[in-house]
Amino acid sequence: MKPSGGIRNLLSVVTDAVVLVDSKRKVSFMNQEAEKLTGFNASDAAGKDLWEVCVFVNQNTRKPIIDNIDNILSRDGYFIFPVAAVIIHRDGDERLIRGRVILSDDSRPGSNVIEGVVFRNVSSRWMIDTAMQKSQKAETIRVLAAGITGRLNDLLTVLLARLSGISINHTDTTAVFRAIRDSKQIIGKISSMVSSLSPEDSASGTGKDICLVRSIIRSSLNIFSAAFPGVDIKLAYPDRTGYAGIPHGLVEQVIVNLLMNAGEAVSGNGTVMISACRIILPRDVKPVEAGSYVLITVRDDGCGISEDNLTRIFDPYFSTRRQKGGLGLSAVYSIMNTYRGYIVVDSVLGSGSLFSVYLPAAERIVTETAEDTIPRISITGFTEDETGFMKMILESIGCMSVSLPEDSTSNGVESAEHEDHEFNLLLTEYDYYMSEIDRLGDPGISENGVIAVINESRHVPDNPESIIFYVRKPLKIENISEAVAHLSWKRPADFMKVDRIED
Repeated sequence: MKPSGGIRNLLSVVTDAVVLVDSKRKVSFMNQEAEKLTGFNASDAAGKDLWEVCVFVNQNTRKPIIDNIDNILSRDGYFIFPVAAVIIHRDGDERLIRGRVILSDDSRPGSNVIEGVVFRNVSSRWMIDTAMQKSQKAETIRVLAAGITGRLNDLLTVLLARLSGISINHTDTTAVFRAIRDSKQIIGKISSMVSSLSPEDSASGTGKDICLVRSIIRSSLNIFSAAFPGVDIKLAYPDRTGYAGIPHGLVEQVIVNLLMNAGEAVSGNGTVMISACRIILPRDVKPVEAGSYVLITVRDDGCGISEDNLTRIFDPYFSTRRQKGGLGLSAVYSIMNTYRGYIVVDSVLGSGSLFSVYLPAAERIVTETAEDTIPRISITGFTEDETGFMKMILESIGCMSVSLPEDSTSNGVESAEHEDHEFNLLLTEYDYYMSEIDRLGDPGISENGVIAVINESRHVPDNPESIIFYVRKPLKIENISEAVAHLSWKRPADFMKVDRIED
């Protein structure tokens, strides 16, 4: 089928991908969205077999979806793609899609003459529907509560007046009964209004703007791993990660959006690292003000973000290859701004990106547990200012800094005879570590771990043994906390089976 000029113009501007075919299933028309999702331009695709241009497979089984399509088309007149349907781009990339194949108007059962395919890219959107619904529900309740508060105050004022009337007219039985009756009606209204504000409470079980972050990380990774099954996930956080003072649905939206962004950056088959820890900053460290937070970092080893785009990635509708919808990072920024949190981005073009969010911690909730690992970290090879900054960071995330044995030319790390020199991690400047590796290797670095700080210009060395976590200068809270987490609190690959944490 070749559409008329008017229909062609209409199909060219719709947001769904449209591919039309002739009676032999050869492509006769495709719009711009179809070109983007297939990798073919309209002139290249013209005359080609539909299934050569539109390669649809089941994401889980990897089998072509068109295998049994003819029987369904002859029976129903159309075919709806299953939930796990993906389209494979010409360059090998793939996207989850929704849509259908349609028979031509004059087709009859058994003719199997298809008119075309209409589908849309839902690779990120549908996976965060649950989080979006939860966040929208939380905001709906918030708005409802704001409107009801005034009415509650009015009702309580009237109730107090009725109760005062009872005390004044206690000798008038009729007046007392009337006041009691009115009071009961008011109490009933208040009860109904309060009930409407707590349909299921929040996910933390408190009904307040509080959520257990480690539980949300797990649920978010369930969503992410379903959307990007080929991505290698590395996860690390302590049991004492703590509670955030933000509604459950909004925190899940933040984490899922960051993960989806990372999944897009690695094209669905790289590595994404997520870490979290509680951090109590004793002083301002730009752009973050002093205070208590839950720090979450999401790193990818993708292509990175150019310096020009770094200033625009939080703008609504700004889109790059890693953020096709243009709203994910904007939503994260909006949530952080609303709840006085912070988001920090560190990206190196060609080497990947690190997104870090500081969620304000819930107040007056103790989250320490007896099972928590408290890393003991020795710092060496830095200037006095650098050492002081890193000590502050380590203490802020709940670590203990210790000195190396002997006199150790520690450049600012004081030693004491009574101090216990055993440590779990060594935090050191890379060149210093390499020059002193024989001495520093005793007492057994290989059984612990090394956080090696390298200059921006240096290439990160290969690390087959995974006992060294490389951090680039300049020193930042996010990079050091991420390194400590992945060396001290890493979770097993099958964390969703063995790390069940109930709110």
